Amino acid sequence: MSLSFQFQFHLLILLLWTCTNQATPNSTTSLTRSVCKSTPYPDVCLDISSNTADNILLQSLKVAISEAVKVLSLLGGNDINIIEKHKGSIQDCHELHQITLASLNKSLARLTTPRTLNLADVSAFLAAAVTNKNTCLEGLQSASGPLKPLLVATIIAAYKHVSNCLSLLSAASSGSTEKLHKALPKWPSRKDGKIFHNQGDGDGDGDGDGDDDDDYDGYSTNILTVATDGSGNFTTITDAISFAPNNSVDRVIIYIKQGLYEENVEIPIYKTNIVLLGEGSDTTIIAGNRSVMDGWTTFRSATVAVSGEGFLARDIGFHNLAGPEKHQAVALRINADLAAVYRCTISSYQDTLYVHSFRQFYRECDIYGTIDYIFGNAAAVF
Repeated sequence: MSLSFQFQFHLLILLLWTCTNQATPNSTTSLTRSVCKSTPYPDVCLDISSNTADNILLQSLKVAISEAVKVLSLLGGNDINIIEKHKGSIQDCHELHQITLASLNKSLARLTTPRTLNLADVSAFLAAAVTNKNTCLEGLQSASGPLKPLLVATIIAAYKHVSNCLSLLSAASSGSTEKLHKALPKWPSRKDGKIFHNQGDGDGDGDGDGDDDDDYDGYSTNILTVATDGSGNFTTITDAISFAPNNSVDRVIIYIKQGLYEENVEIPIYKTNIVLLGEGSDTTIIAGNRSVMDGWTTFRSATVAVSGEGFLARDIGFHNLAGPEKHQAVALRINADLAAVYRCTISSYQDTLYVHSFRQFYRECDIYGTIDYIFGNAAAVF
């Protein structure tokens, strides 16, 4: 982050803190009103500014966190009494709001700790949170039940604060002298490049003899191997994901031998830094057939669904075999930050690749489909 960018941000923080503290209990300064007027929900912004000595951005973020907790509590209640038309609507909302809450907490930490101050991260976190709201509400459109109006209203109210935070953050970064360059993202790292470029058999040496495990030193104490014939540690990818440590700060390498894996794989938010390595996108194939016509939400229809940050994949075929008559049927969905996919095949008829949210990178991938075969709200580079 450039010095000018840091200066702009701290200037706005100081400005908002000053104008807020100069306000009387019954009024706000013209500066505060001007700042709030630029947000999507000015009244919400003004209400916060008149009831706190904190700056508007940080206080809005704190209120957003508090409201997100309320939404999660409502979604997790036993008496929610929502009738789903599409399987997974409530589960989608619950998981998405868990991700939102984590993103908001990380945003607050980034903004209040000078050592970790990074506006690009916060912007990605907040944008993903807004996308989570939209996906949740889309899934609830076809649902019914006496508590649906309350649930929808609570979600909409909570995310007004998130939208305002994103707007205030944009104001802080406007006019920055930093430029966007058409270059590779900072992830994967050079160390991760070793994973992408090695060919292997589960030991990482690339020679197929299975006796060297030095090529992936520093990433994982063990490389988990999946094989349909029973020659690995697991016969399903789902079992390997379940066995992998939660919230890992190191890469967890799962080597998937050639074969057809007919399963729907989910990598939840707490399974971080997972690496899926195949033996070729035409030989290591993960196939499913979930679709909207069979009662799933588009979000839940994915053959492989990734929510864990730091996901990497190489030399794998991701397929949804539902066919044209089944409408939306996602092959790969990623709503995880700092994800990268290399030399993979992603195939379906409709809604093939769901680049849902956060920051994603794709290189040398073949993506097949007809209608909306790449869609979503991620900051994705191909």
